[in-house]
Amino acid sequence: MPEVTGTVTVAGVDWGGTWIRAAAVADGRILRRERRAKPASLAEQYATVAELVRRVGGSAVGVGLAGVVQEGLVGTAANLGFTDGTDVAAALRPLLAVPVRLLNDAQAAALGLAARWPHGTTAVLTMGTGIGGAVIRDGALDPGLGGAGDFGHMVVDLGGPRCPCGGTGCLEALVSGRVLASAANALGLPDAAALVAAAGRGDERAAGVLDRSALALAAGVRSIVAAHDPHRIVLAGAPLAPDTWLGRAVRAHWDRIRPHWARTELHHAGDDEDAALLGAAAYALDRL
Repeated sequence: MPEVTGTVTVAGVDWGGTWIRAAAVADGRILRRERRAKPASLAEQYATVAELVRRVGGSAVGVGLAGVVQEGLVGTAANLGFTDGTDVAAALRPLLAVPVRLLNDAQAAALGLAARWPHGTTAVLTMGTGIGGAVIRDGALDPGLGGAGDFGHMVVDLGGPRCPCGGTGCLEALVSGRVLASAANALGLPDAAALVAAAGRGDERAAGVLDRSALALAAGVRSIVAAHDPHRIVLAGAPLAPDTWLGRAVRAHWDRIRPHWARTELHHAGDDEDAALLGAAAYALDRL
């Protein structure tokens, strides 16, 4: 079903570590959607993506994939099973009779979120298991060679912990869902949600962990402003919603350390599970 009232319909795919989701999108609206649990093998994952795209329909498909994507090649995506440069779009084309476009899943989500602000420069910083993001200029992704906006690997503390990327003091090594879960366990708490709850009850150790994390995020925001001077920075992901402990603390630290000349607005987007589907579809549509 590629056409709806004369409007091109494209498919957006969110290929994550737990679920593979697909949706048919037209005029920025999701018409129908499907999802499957991610199979273990890559061959089954390819087949699942193709099946879901065929079920939802579309004249092209944009695939947001949880990994490093540069110029269409997946450099690494450990949660999916990719370990070196792989042309995923080329592998999908024999299974699909439509054009395939590939981007990072955080970039896809950022494109979907940034549609709320179609003009100017929008930097989106996403927090989930890790830290990601993207830079959007007048509604279009600014990918660099593909990895631009990977804000989790900005260095914010040269004396900080080692990061799985091989660097030291990366933002993602200081604050992320993974880091907060580890910090919670060190305090005898089961998970990051329990850490936040403890801070809300006045636990000084839990509050100290979250406050240091918030300061690292505010330092990351400052670096984004210095590099891009965007019209706005959007903090995305449930942990950074405006009514959360961490969201409020990031804003408080930002208000304290922001450059006096900075005109960048800070917005909170919370969690939007459709953003990656809408962004991936928009990316494919722009390249038809």
